Amino acid sequence: MKESLTLLSDIVATANDLFYDRNKKVDTLMGIMDKTLRKQGMNADAITIDCITMDKKIVLVLHDSKPDSVNIAFGDKAGVVHSSSEHVLKDVSVKQILAMMEMNFLN
Repeated sequence: MKESLTLLSDIVATANDLFYDRNKKVDTLMGIMDKTLRKQGMNADAITIDCITMDKKIVLVLHDSKPDSVNIAFGDKAGVVHSSSEHVLKDVSVKQILAMMEMNFLN
């Protein structure tokens, strides 16, 4: 696994644990896609955070062509994207991901 994916997955895992500690009735599932997108011809890795009961998903995409940034998309399990934004990778924090999860999965 690439270093950037490892670092980001650690941040997301920590945020996911904190989210669960605060919201025990809302289950989430974190996934790492380090080969799936590449097999589909996309030069990128991704981390997904699914909230199955709410039918919502957050996807964090690390494109090889933009090694210093991460695209974060909010959508549903069907793959419909409601909004997305690009962030500087080194600025992404546990606090920021936790806030995104709370905003997206608790409303």
